[in-house]
Amino acid sequence: MSNQARTAKWLHEPLEWKDDGTKLTFRTKGGVDFWRNTLVKTIADDGHLYYNEVDGDFVATVRVSGDYRDQYDQAGLVVRQDEFNWLKCGVELIVGKWADMFQYQDRAHVICSGLTVNGWSEWSPIPQLPQNPPFVWMRVARVEKTFFVSFSLDGSKYDIIKLFALPQANPVHVGRYATSPSGGGFDVTFDSYSLVETKN
Repeated sequence: MSNQARTAKWLHEPLEWKDDGTKLTFRTKGGVDFWRNTLVKTIADDGHLYYNEVDGDFVATVRVSGDYRDQYDQAGLVVRQDEFNWLKCGVELIVGKWADMFQYQDRAHVICSGLTVNGWSEWSPIPQLPQNPPFVWMRVARVEKTFFVSFSLDGSKYDIIKLFALPQANPVHVGRYATSPSGGGFDVTFDSYSLVETKN
């Protein structure tokens, strides 16, 4: 079943949004995020997530672009078991230094994924690309208890960036998300979205 046959729901609905069936656009609220405990003493579970509930295997794919403005503005896909166990993946803006030992060049659109298990988050970025891509395709596929996360710059060739498991996650909430942890909000666009159940 594709997402066109479903009705998506909001976790923390933004003030401004539009879904015309082929494109989802919205503006994030400033100061919202999904993150827990690691590196900083932050517990945030107030980001915007437009999701469907899925029971069983699936493949979710989307193309995302954003008017990223401030440090850590981000957008992509989420798979969520509950507030303590979830995966987010997509593009995050890093402006220069994000930790004492790590520096990016200028304003980097970093392709990354973050897995939170039992209330602790991790962050896995790929190396900075030579140029900030205008669009990135993200894909999450579930096969039984295993999840595969991949990205593409052309919508055709996908490279895997994470393999993980959420053994107790059934059903899960799957959908498009964006947050602006340190800024005042930004505009994000999702298109080419597909959510297909591959096994019940």
